[in-house]
Amino acid sequence: MSLLLTAANILFTLQAAQATVAGAVRDEDTGEPLAGAIVAMPDLGRVTATDATGRYVLVEIPPGPQHLTFRFIGHAQRTLHALVPAGGRLHIDVSLRGEPVRLGTIEVRRPLSLPGLEDIDTSGLYDRSTSIAAIRNNPLLSEPDALQGLEGGPVAMGAESPSGVHIRGGESDQTAYLLDGIPVFSPYHAAGQFSAWNPDALSSVHLSASVPMPGNADVLAGTITAVTREPGTRTRMQGSLSTTQARITVDGAIGSTGAGYLLSLRSRMPSLPAQDRDPSYLSAESGDRLAKLEAPAGHGRLRLLGYDSGDEIEASAQPNPSNGARRNSFEWASRSFGAEWSGRISGVELKLLGWRSTGDASSAWTGSSGETALAAGRHDLGLLGMVEGGSKLARTTAGIRLERSRTLYQVKSDSTPEGWTVRANTPVATVFAQQTRALGRPAALTVGASMAAADADLHLGPYARLRLRPADRLTLSGSYARTHQFAQSLRNAESVVGNIFPADLYLGAGAPGVPAGRSDGIVLGAEYSVTGARLAVEAYRRTSQGLLLVAPRDGGPFTTGAFDVGSGTSSGLAVDAALSRARYGIVASYGIQQVRLRYRESGYTPDHGATHLFQGGLIVFPSATTSIRLGAAGALGRRTTALSGALEWEACNLLDRGCEFAGSPEHGGQVLGASRLPGYLRVDLGFRKHWHLELARRDATVALFATVTNLLNRKNVLTYAEDPAGGKPLPVDMRPLAPLVVGLDWQF
Repeated sequence: MSLLLTAANILFTLQAAQATVAGAVRDEDTGEPLAGAIVAMPDLGRVTATDATGRYVLVEIPPGPQHLTFRFIGHAQRTLHALVPAGGRLHIDVSLRGEPVRLGTIEVRRPLSLPGLEDIDTSGLYDRSTSIAAIRNNPLLSEPDALQGLEGGPVAMGAESPSGVHIRGGESDQTAYLLDGIPVFSPYHAAGQFSAWNPDALSSVHLSASVPMPGNADVLAGTITAVTREPGTRTRMQGSLSTTQARITVDGAIGSTGAGYLLSLRSRMPSLPAQDRDPSYLSAESGDRLAKLEAPAGHGRLRLLGYDSGDEIEASAQPNPSNGARRNSFEWASRSFGAEWSGRISGVELKLLGWRSTGDASSAWTGSSGETALAAGRHDLGLLGMVEGGSKLARTTAGIRLERSRTLYQVKSDSTPEGWTVRANTPVATVFAQQTRALGRPAALTVGASMAAADADLHLGPYARLRLRPADRLTLSGSYARTHQFAQSLRNAESVVGNIFPADLYLGAGAPGVPAGRSDGIVLGAEYSVTGARLAVEAYRRTSQGLLLVAPRDGGPFTTGAFDVGSGTSSGLAVDAALSRARYGIVASYGIQQVRLRYRESGYTPDHGATHLFQGGLIVFPSATTSIRLGAAGALGRRTTALSGALEWEACNLLDRGCEFAGSPEHGGQVLGASRLPGYLRVDLGFRKHWHLELARRDATVALFATVTNLLNRKNVLTYAEDPAGGKPLPVDMRPLAPLVVGLDWQF
């Protein structure tokens, strides 16, 4: 018993012989308490942190000499020697001297934005939606392009020099284009650029093709909608200067009322790479401009938007030309202005939109029958009213669209000085309704219809789409739609001149011999997606009637007074895949299609109807500021109509310092689509490096970029031209191994 009492007394004495160390930690310069400072006794393995008032407490500290360390980020560390008493409280206050501390770089990365891997589609009706951020990361593009960013699978474009967007086998004029809901005609540039929309002014691009967009059903193949970016709360500037273009975009707030503005300017750089002294090279000028103003109004928001683009191109009318030789000229311009008010009243969303859109084109063309002058134009006025409301289980949209389209087409030639002039005034009144209803958790059904009064007739356009989710990661869909179109183009889509003259030359239904086009389409799709990865498959079938076909009657770039009305069928299977990780991203697509146009007792496969189309690309970020991209594009089963005239051609590239197009090529007497082209394959390599700078206390970014095209130096063929000496067809080669673009971009 006495032994136990002795041991207890010893333990009690040791426990009592412990002290408390406490105090405060402050900034040496300001005297402010430092919350969260670390206070440690490393010899004892004891650590604590100061509270919100800068105070700390360490209890049960044995007596004797101890090391006391104080640390706080941005301050010099301080170590003290303390003699802790046998009991009681030791008070130690410490001041730490401020000292900048260089921290190691910490990279925080999220998966890359890539087409198909973004959750920006809230309607469930878009076939594909992509942000401009994803388009900038697209490894297949040397510079961001709002239209080419949608290419792949069921969306095809011409290789190296697109002349339009072909959706599920449709002609380029069967695609409608909207900018913030406002119609835009022929939004194309040529000779080194394609989309006439400045990518810096946009936030996202959407494609609707399986079923029509409510209020925009008068188009056969589909609708591409670009959405401009929202003005920021302070002034922002972004731009680029390259061997193809110069562009600048500015946006910001107007006062503190919630109003904002967006301004965008872009111009082609024709004199930077071009060989001006060589008459076989193109002479081109082009540009586009955009202005937007938005502000709160009533219970909603008012938006005003103006858009303008213009192109002028001259090309020698003779191959191997000499200075002073006659030149072919092409001009086209597009202008749109619109006002929109949208808001929400009593749980119902309202939208009122009015617009004025024009598209004009002209040409002086020297063909086999002499010189032909073209003048074409389309002037539209429109008004759209739409309401949308409902619950989480069902949403209903309804509205009315009123539009008047005036079109003019006029040609005069040496052989027919009296010319051919045709006009059309095509009013269209459309009512539409649509409902999307949830059928339990795994399914949603969308049904809708439009009724259009045009061309002295009523045109009913029903459509439906069913989406099923049998599993969280799997979505199945099926759709049917009937669509109509009341204006079609008289440009010859089979002419190689479309590579430099892609403008749509519209003529409205009601003009002599011009019917309303009609199309019926069925699409079946499946999509499997997980975080950072997506695989989508679709099969489709389209039949169309009442199509204007110029190629069977005229071998020039546009009709001189004759055309056929025919029909078309297209069917295919498309696969799209994407994978995104923090340091790399992969995109791939494959499409197999069969496209056939028919007229009278004949038919042909159009130039855009290649049997197999595939694309793939990889973008890698070795560091947070450097990216390398590798892209490949190919096609098999291409067909073309051989030319009866010679052509001197070179796609735009820096090695040849420009773009060549010399000659007045036509196809006269050749069977349409009869010439098979060899397989097409092109591999491109791009590099980009950016730096962050501090400018006026704001972060600014400057980047250098470059792309080399056709790394394999493959001899791809554009078409065949007739040999003037022997009459044999000669292949017209496409772009060689060469630098394509070099430039810098910036944002502030």
